[in-house]
Amino acid sequence: MQFHSVGLRSINKGTGSKSKNVFLTLSLILVLLSSIVGAIRLFVPSAFASSTAGVYYVSPAGSNSNNGSITRPFATISKAVANATWYYSKYATEPTVLIGPGTYNEAVVFGIPLKLMSESGQPANTIVNASGLANGIAAVNATSAGSVIEGFTVESANNHGIFVQDSSNVRVENNVASNNGLKVQGGLGEDKAIQLTGTSNSIVAGNTVVGNLYGGIGIADDGPVDPSWNATGTQGPGSGIPAGSANPGNNDLISGNSVTNNRPNHCAIVVSSYDQNEGVSNNILSGNVVVDNQNGVIIAADLPNTIAVNNTVIGNQILGNGEGGVVVHSNAAGDVVKGNSIMNNVFDSNGYPPTLEGIIVGGDDKVVPAQNTLIMDNTFEEEAIGIDVLCATCATNTTVGGNIFEASVTTPTNGTVTTITVSTSNSQAQTATYLSYAAIAVAIVLGGVAVFLARRRPTPTVTAPPTSK
Repeated sequence: MQFHSVGLRSINKGTGSKSKNVFLTLSLILVLLSSIVGAIRLFVPSAFASSTAGVYYVSPAGSNSNNGSITRPFATISKAVANATWYYSKYATEPTVLIGPGTYNEAVVFGIPLKLMSESGQPANTIVNASGLANGIAAVNATSAGSVIEGFTVESANNHGIFVQDSSNVRVENNVASNNGLKVQGGLGEDKAIQLTGTSNSIVAGNTVVGNLYGGIGIADDGPVDPSWNATGTQGPGSGIPAGSANPGNNDLISGNSVTNNRPNHCAIVVSSYDQNEGVSNNILSGNVVVDNQNGVIIAADLPNTIAVNNTVIGNQILGNGEGGVVVHSNAAGDVVKGNSIMNNVFDSNGYPPTLEGIIVGGDDKVVPAQNTLIMDNTFEEEAIGIDVLCATCATNTTVGGNIFEASVTTPTNGTVTTITVSTSNSQAQTATYLSYAAIAVAIVLGGVAVFLARRRPTPTVTAPPTSK
């Protein structure tokens, strides 16, 4: 909707009573309109008048009685999000919330497509402190598809620092997530600092995830068994987080993150399935630095009849983590853990002393084996066992080839594997595979840039919403 200014043409003094009546009528209408506008302003606080083009600003020096413009910013992110939600409901155009440098002691929850970004682009000076609160920043439901969360330090949440639930095409980039998981709600199977649950086609890239108590980055499916929500606890009612719905966790990219020193619980990066008919598939973990975490990278089906298939761990540095650098395993009857690939990574000093293990395939539960795992072109240093296939019923058809084991690796391979020779043609094929994954990552990034640029188109001037919040 656009509002156009209407000018009154000058009325000739000799036009007579008809023109005078027209003038008086128009004057009366203007007076009435002014009165109506004045009355509306009494009942609609100026804080609910938005800034132009759906962009809202936040500053510690602002006030929630302001209108969220660049010169009259709000004081809290939640206030800006409330106004952005109103804007989206009225104009169906994605709004933007820009947060100025400072510390904001709040939890931010939204369910619309929203660009939530620090104004400076510097996580060090734009901090969301969620001390005593369930989460720091949460994008929830399919209605938040296409959102961007960028440029924050998110710290001290009871559960997740950044949480995306049942959404898609979300970008979580250039954030610092630290010191989260301080008071984890009982029953949450996945409580990572950055957690995607029931979320697909999304990107977690360029983040620093350090010093969290319950692990680093997670991908999980969603459904009747919700690994990141508890109806009886603080993660449920009162947190602003709705109960989850049935959705897989597919086609996500976890790339270029630094995941370090997340202890004493859980793992650095986890891709795990909890719900039948959903699963975690075709996710890519690439180019991450994973150092000194309680455990390394996990790909798993956790509950009966769940699936984790065709996930790829490629081009990461995985150093000094507990349990193992990468673990691929099933847990229960009916699980399908199949076709996962571990390629072109560097492993060094992972595992619990005295048995340091780079890659573990299998699990403690021997009901269903992990199948058709490909382990190729990795480099192993300072490991007691480079590749450990736990038992014949734990893993089948594990294929290895082209891996480099330095002299510091005591046992390069333990267990039953199929060894292939990586010939020049195979190397070329693998190079093509790497390039295809790179192409996927680049396509996702470029697609996100295109969407971002498209969303910068001019949008209507905003008027005051009809009610206050």
